Amino acid sequence: MQTLLMQLLQSIIDMPGKFIDIALYDPLSAVLILLGAVLVGAASAVFGYLTLGAVASLVVRPGSGPSQPPEAQ
Repeated sequence: MQTLLMQLLQSIIDMPGKFIDIALYDPLSAVLILLGAVLVGAASAVFGYLTLGAVASLVVRPGSGPSQPPEAQ
């Protein structure tokens, strides 16, 4: 179990160097790595924004549900 954990940590440490080697191999590879990073970063930012909005909504107005539409007369 400890060996598996050590291998995982070592691979995480080695990962940036391998990404740099791949990106420097071909200009298209660099563009694809950059595009992937932008897409993952944008998706994470949107999800984080929505999550923070939901948490803020719970904190600011605890116990208040969605507003009811006015009744027709």
